[in-house]
Amino acid sequence: MAGEARMARVWSRIGDCARADGRPVSVAHACIACAGDVGAAGAGLSMSRGSTLREPVFATDARSGELGDLQFTLGEGPCMDAMTRNETVLAADLASAGSKRRWPVFAPAAVALGVRGVFSIPIGAGAAQFGALDLYRDGPGLLSHGQLLDVLAYADALLVLMLDHRGGISPSLGRFLDEEFTERRAGVHQAAGMVSVQLRVKVADALARLRAYAYAQDRRLIEVSAAVVARRLRFDPDTGEGIEDVDGAQPRDGRPSETDVTGKEEAE
Repeated sequence: MAGEARMARVWSRIGDCARADGRPVSVAHACIACAGDVGAAGAGLSMSRGSTLREPVFATDARSGELGDLQFTLGEGPCMDAMTRNETVLAADLASAGSKRRWPVFAPAAVALGVRGVFSIPIGAGAAQFGALDLYRDGPGLLSHGQLLDVLAYADALLVLMLDHRGGISPSLGRFLDEEFTERRAGVHQAAGMVSVQLRVKVADALARLRAYAYAQDRRLIEVSAAVVARRLRFDPDTGEGIEDVDGAQPRDGRPSETDVTGKEEAE
């Protein structure tokens, strides 16, 4: 199928999905249409705004959302590699030895959720990189040549929707970026800054500690970060262990702690 004809079909599918939903065309409809076209069990969209922190903003179903959150929490997975290296990542079988070596925590966790194949396509133009599209399959196996071309066409459509969302094509993306995404990203950065003071380590190391704690507790990174910012969770500088404090009390002398001051600076 010629490139123009393929793109025309992709936009037609996205339009059909939007009409069935009764809403304007959005990135959500592109993800849903793509998953249906290539027989994927689900899809997810992750984004970055020029930061090393990337996170999921949409998923077609609960399991895909869980897999996106898992990659964000662990800091590893096909999506993270696709966005970091700006290259397509095709994982035909997460149960393979190669996948386990590449993603030692994510791969077994995804298999335990019933997913064997993951295909991550970066979304961007040249050096400008905006995010990645993830497609999940229940069984192992690569995409066919035609399916891969379809996915690449959907990635191009997603780029157009991302670039044109302020013109009204995809109002849902504006909500993802301007409210939810920015707020959640700031919360994780703020928490990492607070933990870096608590443990006397670099912010990057503090973020890694937050990820490890979230995974060990089977909680989302965003949830753990919120607990740190709210002073319900702190990390002991001697043991490095997280200590829960449901009351979130101030220090006994009533003065703000070093962590509180750092948190305010991070928030600004």
